Amino acid sequence: MYEVGRFRRIALLALLAVVLTFVAILVARLLQVEQLYVPLAVAGVPGCFPIVLAVAVVAWTRSRYFADVWLTDTTDQLIVSAHPDFVTAVDQRRAESH
Repeated sequence: MYEVGRFRRIALLALLAVVLTFVAILVARLLQVEQLYVPLAVAGVPGCFPIVLAVAVVAWTRSRYFADVWLTDTTDQLIVSAHPDFVTAVDQRRAESH
């Protein structure tokens, strides 16, 4: 679960960076701070938006916690593909039930 939270925080921080860049551009335009026009434009268009949005998408997709379970030919066995801690817990439960 730590990994899930970490990747979600990374995704949300990346989106926050995009929002803050928009706010900085808006404030610079409203206050007419011409010295910030070029740096904010460079940070926004070629750098921040596409790269940070890609980071946000990748981090959000990696934040999904999943476990795949497949039945074999008999109902006595399962094939579990999951986080190692989950697999250990399933193995312990299996050992306790026998």
